[in-house]
Amino acid sequence: MSGIASLMSPVGPKAEGFVNDQRFLTAIMGPFGSAKTTTCIRKIVNSALWQNPGPDGVRRVRWCCIRDTYGQLEANVMKSWFSWFRQTKDNWHGGRMEHTLRLEVFDGTGQLCRVEIEMLFRAMGDQKAEDVLKGLELTGLWLNETDTLDQSVFLFGWPRTGRYPPAKMGGCQWRGVIADFNAPDIDNWTYDFFVEGKLGLNEEQENQLKDVLGPRFGIGYWRQPGGLSKDPPPENIQNLPEGYYEGLLLAYANQPNYLRRFVHNEFGAVRNGQPVFPEFNEQMHVAREPITPDPNLPLLAGLDGGRTPAMIFAQLSDMDQLRVLGELVLFDPKQKGELARLGPTAFAEIARELMGRRWPNLRFGRGFYDPAADFGEFDDAGTWMDIFKRTFGGEWRPGGRDGNRLEPRLEAVRKRLNRSPGGQPAYLLDPSCSMLRRGFTAGYIIERIKTSAGDRFRDMPSKNDFSHSQDGNQYLCLGLEEMRGRIIDDMDRRTAARKAQGPRVSYGSGYFSQRGH
Repeated sequence: MSGIASLMSPVGPKAEGFVNDQRFLTAIMGPFGSAKTTTCIRKIVNSALWQNPGPDGVRRVRWCCIRDTYGQLEANVMKSWFSWFRQTKDNWHGGRMEHTLRLEVFDGTGQLCRVEIEMLFRAMGDQKAEDVLKGLELTGLWLNETDTLDQSVFLFGWPRTGRYPPAKMGGCQWRGVIADFNAPDIDNWTYDFFVEGKLGLNEEQENQLKDVLGPRFGIGYWRQPGGLSKDPPPENIQNLPEGYYEGLLLAYANQPNYLRRFVHNEFGAVRNGQPVFPEFNEQMHVAREPITPDPNLPLLAGLDGGRTPAMIFAQLSDMDQLRVLGELVLFDPKQKGELARLGPTAFAEIARELMGRRWPNLRFGRGFYDPAADFGEFDDAGTWMDIFKRTFGGEWRPGGRDGNRLEPRLEAVRKRLNRSPGGQPAYLLDPSCSMLRRGFTAGYIIERIKTSAGDRFRDMPSKNDFSHSQDGNQYLCLGLEEMRGRIIDDMDRRTAARKAQGPRVSYGSGYFSQRGH
């Protein structure tokens, strides 16, 4: 294996981080050609070094690779596997689709270790995950092209890991599930689970598992650069033909969703629409680290009222960069996946508590809201906005004019996404704002509908879970745009008035420069 080890060299820092990540659940996401499959093979070999040697000094692992169909399994995974490891009549059991390797591998200290790797290949086809995985005793499970598999494969596969090697052969010291995929559509289960890391645990359960599992808790998600990325450059580019990714542009010029996913490594749209804001670029508009609030700047807000309210919090820098620090989107704890329906008083109380907890040292400057919230009695106490303002307090203005036209709101957001004052994006999103980010990438869509003349798109974005925070963002962007316009108009009027008064008299810089002395 020493020769294989030297040939299977690292293809980039993200891929190498994935290979060495010993968390139980790890995933790598990259564009076409980024060597995800080879990187997973490297990790499988690496996992043998994480086991204790048996009485005979051999470290053992047993893995199962799962793919959607046998055709894809043979054409892609097995072809790559056998390009690295020779297939012989002694080590390949075709009837059982199992390959057994006995190798010598150098560990991180330069010591040569004997390892045995059993590799099982399985395809789902029309079978149930429970039937495919039943009875397997594994060290690890490899979900190849994970977004093409149903989540049940993970749910039934994860309990099969950690069962090999048995105690008499050293015991299983490490187990895990590894996943590789191209950037998925955001309504695919891999997005919530591997990208967002949503394990479905409450805070108490998370703390308990962290105490027991330590650094192996959680999901190790490794995102490789896009194929046309400049900083950092794409991974595995040294093993691809010159101009490989530029050539893909020819194929996907009229397929923007494929271009996003397979070339730029950006998430795809929900299956029945296209993003409202294709100008949004995660690499540019999402901060790499949590944004540190500026204590000298006021806190701003954008509010979408109504039955399922949402609110975002931001600051505007001196360089005209809108920094979105947080969002408030509430889901109903009794109805999984559904937004919570709250009245204005309850929502205002939650918003005040969030603001006091996360930004206790910031003063609230101004908020912008849906102009429609000023009309229609919510109850005997007044309109929705009247009641909200009485509880929340602060200064609030409509984020737009009467009529609440959509296009000016969308245009105000696009202006920010397309501007770069001082070389910095005019819009920057804190990584904690998952609903806004998912809305921008592909959740906030213009819906595709079928007609007798073919597919076409609606004129307006769909109302869905992502639209409420996006509306709040639009009210904030348009409110700031109109406020700046009023300030500039006021300055122009004052300038014109001064010019009409004639030239000013200069009194110099001395004692008599103060008029009236």
